[in-house]
Amino acid sequence: MNKPVFKVIDQYGTIEVVDAGAKRYLKFGNDHEQSLQVKAQPHIPQHEYSRAIMLSLLMVNPKTACVLGLGAGTLVKSLLHARPQLTLHAVELRPAVIKVAHNYFQLQRDTRLTVENADAFEFIHRTEQKFDLVIADLYLHDGIDQRQLHQTFIRDTHRRLTEKGWLVLNYWLDHDLSEDLKQTLFELFEVVYICNSGGGNSIFYCGLAYPEEDIFEKQSVKLLANTLGFSLNYYLKRMAVFAPY
Repeated sequence: MNKPVFKVIDQYGTIEVVDAGAKRYLKFGNDHEQSLQVKAQPHIPQHEYSRAIMLSLLMVNPKTACVLGLGAGTLVKSLLHARPQLTLHAVELRPAVIKVAHNYFQLQRDTRLTVENADAFEFIHRTEQKFDLVIADLYLHDGIDQRQLHQTFIRDTHRRLTEKGWLVLNYWLDHDLSEDLKQTLFELFEVVYICNSGGGNSIFYCGLAYPEEDIFEKQSVKLLANTLGFSLNYYLKRMAVFAPY
């Protein structure tokens, strides 16, 4: 039985928090939950795409990271839990979403974390900061923010990466990448992996350099999985090098 916890309407639409027993959902005014949290384990991602995104920690051991699109803060909490020395910058367009993440989804104040209320596309265009890892998870109430599919955004994020940095992109499976966008990925990045997460999303991992270690090495995978609190094998089996044709 779903229990409404909180609801507000801002200039972009509805924001709802709903409880269902041990679980808590963040919704943007439609039938699909934007975020899902098991209240007893707030740092463990529950959506398939969120778990697949965490494969990026096999590709890079980031000292600095940027998450574009805060939502309930699940990815932020998972990254900080997995990498205690990480300095993380999160960017969220909607002030009400930031408040909801803090007040209803256990996003703690942390000296390692900066949450900025800004348009992610404007932020990534103007900032001079460099990051080892940038994760783009930019969704509106009706789906992906289409600007995340533009070459301009990819080029802007590329410029904000450190020498061996990685960009992770969350796309829906039904979004066909344009030939121009594919070409941009192959032009800018040394390696691009793709994972069909099994939950309707494709995750792209775009690296300026190949991983320094074998991302399929069993001990490394097991160690990260134990830290994260869920198995990674399902997602590794669904990952492949992304080819242009």
